[in-house]
Amino acid sequence: MAIPFSTNDLIDKVLSRNEFKNQPPVLVDIGASGTIHKKWKRLAKYSICIAFDADTRDFNPAPAIAKHYKMLFVKNALVTDHGSTEVDFYLTKSPYCSSLLRPRNELLENWAFSPLFELDKTIQLKATNLVSVLQELKLDRIDWFKCDTQGTDLRLFKSVPDAIQNKIITAEFEPGIIDAYTGEDKLYSVLSFMDTTKKFWLSELVIKGMVRIPYSSLKEILPSRFIQKVIGRVGTISPGWGEMTFLNSFNDISTFSKRDVLLGWVCATLHGQHGFALQLAELGNKNHNDSIFEELKKYSIWKIKLWIFSKRYLQTFFKKIGLID
Repeated sequence: MAIPFSTNDLIDKVLSRNEFKNQPPVLVDIGASGTIHKKWKRLAKYSICIAFDADTRDFNPAPAIAKHYKMLFVKNALVTDHGSTEVDFYLTKSPYCSSLLRPRNELLENWAFSPLFELDKTIQLKATNLVSVLQELKLDRIDWFKCDTQGTDLRLFKSVPDAIQNKIITAEFEPGIIDAYTGEDKLYSVLSFMDTTKKFWLSELVIKGMVRIPYSSLKEILPSRFIQKVIGRVGTISPGWGEMTFLNSFNDISTFSKRDVLLGWVCATLHGQHGFALQLAELGNKNHNDSIFEELKKYSIWKIKLWIFSKRYLQTFFKKIGLID
């Protein structure tokens, strides 16, 4: 089975086209603690990235990161869904748990990781909103929206005008399942809104969690120096939050340009959603007179066949060595 292109070569071929020279992919990362989003490695050099984080204790993107992007804008500000310029921000013991919303420590006491949410202090931080930042940068679109704000992901997505919302290609959220913050956006609300109101489809859902045992009980059972090493191994992990990835369904294809369909194919391919990528290539073929879509179609079909044959080969191999019946 001949390989039509390598993934990297074909993505480079797509993103090097004139459509993206005039309108580069716009990537938004809200809550960019630690590092800028790893999934954007293949897109970076063609893209404009806007990264936000209010808690700088573990967010200091070095110039070495910036050089990977066509353009990088780092905003040390809290993103809200309203027009306030300064708001209360709750700094917790862990930078990854800090939030615009107050932690519900009385409920979190039942969980092994409750010390991470202990309030260090409440500070006033400068705030901004997505609409004003897009206007400042003279951008009229978001292509990939990634949000991990400890409880406000959905309201930030909703704060973007419908004209931009509806054409976002990939949207990532990390909403809670348990009660961790006052008034937080929960996983079920994100799923309902994206599926029924916005017609995105759920490409990936990774459930994360923690052991439900009071930290005070752990201290009675184990010496303090051992707790952090075994904190996730003292019982069954219970669902606590989810990492959700949605892809635009492209239902109303007339509202999407050739550029949008091409980028949709790239995003679907990067997520390993080759069946959906094939669907987008066929839509591009039907609606745009451009031979690139035939190449994309052939590649998606090849990836699907490769997956099928690889699975079949592995099953045969495992049967031969006696690992499966």
